[in-house]
Amino acid sequence: MPALPIYVVSLSSASARRDFMRRQFAGLEVQYEFFDAINGAENPDYYLFKKYNDKKRAQRRGQGTPLRLSQLGCFASHYQLWEKCLSDDQAMIVLEDDAILLAPFMDFYERAAEFADKYGFVWIEPSNKNKDHKGLTLEQIGPFTVKKFSKGFSHTAGYLLAPAQAKKLLAHCTEWIYPVDDTIDRFYEHKVEAIGVDPICVRPDESFESAISSGESTYKRSPQDIMRREYSSLADTIKRSIHNAGFFIRHKMR
Repeated sequence: MPALPIYVVSLSSASARRDFMRRQFAGLEVQYEFFDAINGAENPDYYLFKKYNDKKRAQRRGQGTPLRLSQLGCFASHYQLWEKCLSDDQAMIVLEDDAILLAPFMDFYERAAEFADKYGFVWIEPSNKNKDHKGLTLEQIGPFTVKKFSKGFSHTAGYLLAPAQAKKLLAHCTEWIYPVDDTIDRFYEHKVEAIGVDPICVRPDESFESAISSGESTYKRSPQDIMRREYSSLADTIKRSIHNAGFFIRHKMR
């Protein structure tokens, strides 16, 4: 099967991060290119930011927790890659420019087309939400155990995306309420399953200063905000649990 293209999401000004990725790819026989990320701070009126619904976010997460311009820029960058995936009708591997390529990466790259055909969306990074990277084993592909995870992954260092799944994500994202990683994690809504591999292929380099985070909010939540947040979290837990139970039953009946 032909190799899939790799796109590295990176601000055009992030020379140190780009050099970091170039050094890792040096000598590897892979197709990759940098995808210029949207700098939200420099483009506060970027057209895609109109999708952000601050009112709905406040209703679910409370006042004083709006998405920052850097988060909107990150969302827009991944959103445009989803559009490219769909318009090109071509599966791809998406990395961020702080991704450390681990030893299994090339094994995954060589089998990426098979993963795209079978699953359409595959996390190749560790999950921050599933302790010890535990999940429901689906099958073995080469050296990889394919798993369905009960929760999301909480960041976007690396994933594989096929056009059908890109279409689902785009259809779901008519409004932006959560950061892009939390949005992808809402698999129980957009039906792009939380599928990952073990061993992992990349992990974020935490030595890089985040291009998104800009310090903790000093806003003190009101009792009403706390209730909204807790209610929203509970509703998500219920929907996620129902979805996962349905997936487990269907898997066992095969």
